Amino acid sequence: MSATTHPVKTIARLLDLTERRVQQLAREGVIPKAENGRYDLVAAVRGYVKYLRDRAMGGGAPPDAHAERARLLKANADKVELDLAERRQELVPVDEAAALLERVIVAVRARVLAIPTRAAPLVRGKRRTAEVRDVLQTLTDEVLHEIAAIDPADLGPGGEAEAGAAAPAPDGEPVGGP
Repeated sequence: MSATTHPVKTIARLLDLTERRVQQLAREGVIPKAENGRYDLVAAVRGYVKYLRDRAMGGGAPPDAHAERARLLKANADKVELDLAERRQELVPVDEAAALLERVIVAVRARVLAIPTRAAPLVRGKRRTAEVRDVLQTLTDEVLHEIAAIDPADLGPGGEAEAGAAAPAPDGEPVGGP
């Protein structure tokens, strides 16, 4: 036997590892395999230092069982957290959210497209730009208030308010021109 080989117990104490971990590292090829249960001291230290350096640099070290277990525990905790949020009705399925957003956009589009039709009779006979701007501003403000008051639960599939949903309040402006 060479004078530089030592039993697993010595290598483990030197590297501050358990004997079992030294044997695992030998199986993984980090530390050169033992001959008759003995390890080359210099090769073992060099192999372990390289292993630690590679891990610190994010190298291709084999996954650590503790890190893998921690990753699994975190994944399970995340799954439980999502299940609880779903039970509390804090989550909305993506397809439902997309359908609701589509209905809101359709409702907003309809109200914006109605501005010219509503504005035409109101600006008829107005001679000054400021008067036309004021009418358009009032109608725009009304549409923005209507949009802000939209309750998505009241929108049907086409974006229109379903029966029983409150209609916008009258604005008090006369319809038509002089």
